[in-house]
Amino acid sequence: MMIPARAGDPGAWQRLQERFDVKTDVARLGQHALVLPELANPIRYIEQWMARCGADELPYWTKIWPGSIVLASFISSRKAGLGRVLELGAGLGVPGLVAAAQGRSVVLTDLEPDALEFARAAVELNEMDDRVQVMALNWSAPPPDLGTFDTVLGSEILYHPPLYPTLVDLLDRILAPEGTAYITHEERPFGIRFFEEADAKFITRTTSSRVRSGAGEAPVKVFLHALTRR
Repeated sequence: MMIPARAGDPGAWQRLQERFDVKTDVARLGQHALVLPELANPIRYIEQWMARCGADELPYWTKIWPGSIVLASFISSRKAGLGRVLELGAGLGVPGLVAAAQGRSVVLTDLEPDALEFARAAVELNEMDDRVQVMALNWSAPPPDLGTFDTVLGSEILYHPPLYPTLVDLLDRILAPEGTAYITHEERPFGIRFFEEADAKFITRTTSSRVRSGAGEAPVKVFLHALTRR
């Protein structure tokens, strides 16, 4: 069921503290410092998830992936031109929050209820309720009044190939005529065929960089794709 778009929902941080062992951390991206709610023991959460739901769809949102860091850093470097922003599969919503820190109007979307609650808490903790909405979004059934966006963000959203046609159709529906969708993902040992499926409707420009996701971890290669309409 669609959860109506709403702002950070004051009280989300309190609700998380009542349900989970949580903490806050500060992520510094460019000139922005974001306070992020995090699970204190994500491994325990994942184990409980697997016991309840199996291993077919893991809660990838519990981690800030290198692709998210690259996308957030890129957004931080953009001083103008983002317009109205929507993040797909936002999880903790770091790229979208960076866009909001720059004064943009942002909609953070996901489908997992716990991810949405953490996103609401992040909006609350960073006092961004005036410019960020958080909502559930089913890619195959977006609400008719969702509208279009000048910038669409997506970090590590290409891990399930059966959803590629659905994502192409969604982008075709919500991306403004002169808008750009930015998608990041780590280098994989297999080809990601999404961009071949998107080729009929979108032009893709690609860059790459290397980034560390944490202290002591080896750098990984991350691709940043910019999609515009043909």
